[in-house]
Amino acid sequence: MTTRRRARRVVPAMLAALALSLGLAQGTGAAAQPNHEGKPVKASQRVHLSKPRLVNPTGQAKAKVQKSQAPLPTVSRQKLAELKAEATKHGAKNRPNMHGGNSAKMPGGNSSKMLKQPSQGSFEGLSQPCCLRPPDTTGAVGKGQFVEVVNGAGFGVFSKSDGSLLKQVSFASFFGYSAQSIFDPRVLYDKKWNRWVISAEAFPESSTVQKVFYAVSTSSDATKSFLISTFDPPENPGDFYDFPQLGLDQDAVIVTANIFDSGLNYVRTRAFGLAKADLYNGIGTGFLYFDLGTPGTTAPPVVDDNNANDFLVSAKTSDNHLSLFKATGLGRSNEDIVQLPDVPVTAYTVPPAARQPGTASLLDSSDSRFSQNSTQIGNQLLNIHTISLGGLPTPRYYQINTDTSAVTTSGIVTESATSDDFNASVAGSPVGGSATNAIGRMFFTWSSTQVNSPTHQVRVKSGGRLRTDPTDVTGGNTHSTASTFYDPTGDPVERWGDYSAVTINPSATNTCAVGNRAYVVNERQISTTSWGSRIGRLGFCS
Repeated sequence: MTTRRRARRVVPAMLAALALSLGLAQGTGAAAQPNHEGKPVKASQRVHLSKPRLVNPTGQAKAKVQKSQAPLPTVSRQKLAELKAEATKHGAKNRPNMHGGNSAKMPGGNSSKMLKQPSQGSFEGLSQPCCLRPPDTTGAVGKGQFVEVVNGAGFGVFSKSDGSLLKQVSFASFFGYSAQSIFDPRVLYDKKWNRWVISAEAFPESSTVQKVFYAVSTSSDATKSFLISTFDPPENPGDFYDFPQLGLDQDAVIVTANIFDSGLNYVRTRAFGLAKADLYNGIGTGFLYFDLGTPGTTAPPVVDDNNANDFLVSAKTSDNHLSLFKATGLGRSNEDIVQLPDVPVTAYTVPPAARQPGTASLLDSSDSRFSQNSTQIGNQLLNIHTISLGGLPTPRYYQINTDTSAVTTSGIVTESATSDDFNASVAGSPVGGSATNAIGRMFFTWSSTQVNSPTHQVRVKSGGRLRTDPTDVTGGNTHSTASTFYDPTGDPVERWGDYSAVTINPSATNTCAVGNRAYVVNERQISTTSWGSRIGRLGFCS
């Protein structure tokens, strides 16, 4: 392994080898207006991804275990501490119901209610290996399988039909790398081409070497072979590549990541697209490496239609607007990103830590970043983050009209008026959408605790809403409840998962059409000192 980066040469863009259709019409949206031209985003250089190697990984090879750290903030640590202190200064109180509630949990009666968990089912996911936390739980559903990726435990393939574990491989074995621990895993299922896409990165080997990994399955069966690629981020010596996110459009795998200097100060956010035509066919590929500046953690979209434009969104730690970017031609020869007008939102700040009954130990609710990819359908973009509301950590989602840089719909997702709710994800479906609002279904997962009677320890929650439902989602399904509080280290604030996941089922059943069912995965707690995960199903099904 070299300890210095090789000089990189510019490589020509690879010609797309797939017949990919473009240009489905977008919904116009109410009061739709043309976008401004936008401020161009510069690409610092073209980077080369290694030629994929074909492997069928097995085994549980171990890498060096790194000490857990909180997600690196995109403000100074002192500023984040001040904001967290301010969020808890006045104490928790009843959360206002902003827009009217949607119970979203009981079967029968009102068709807008989600079916209750027992009729949809859930099953156990991956759990903690020795000494590594948090799990950074995420996953995706495919035609017959659910794939979960977590820190330490690695890559697991589950049967959708009965929840059985079909295959588990450590990341060291999967990527064939054990020099440093691999972390921040992501996984998506490309329903158009029936491929699984997995990404992760390793802690730096030196001031100039840090490995980033990509794996693409050769079929819809995640227990079979994958194409594995890697690259070394071309950053300044000592810089750290962190918190990468993964999205998809018809042509490209979309990636964003935060970059920190040797003092762990936030210096920029990167964005780029990997050509599916190359990646899926085992061809080494080059990509433009864009510098978005310092908008905060930026979420790429999973694009549900054939839109040639991708919209990326970011939320600073505390603000009254969101940053919006439009990427065109990612993975092709005409790659371009521009920054669009900011999206005005109700002012927000970071959430307080989540309380647990029976202990003074708190659970980390992270900052106000979008921690998972967005859903993009037509001119609508959907994502969620956790903020402070009524002195309580509270997930708030936004549906954004990308034609006007304005919020179409926004609401909060909670178990009750007094619960602590955090670690949320959302996905949208076009089923039930309209000409002016293309997202007809929303599905959520989050974590919840309750210190007021009746108390409960941390839960895995899910819920949803139809386009015509009230905007706030309350109650929800419960997929697991811990029997004791979580306090593995004795620290005042314990790490909880940095992210969770919701994905739409790409296949139908005789009782549930495509677009009406989602799978969720979230961290759960096994004991005071160990974590697990729970995979659940929910849907607007007959």
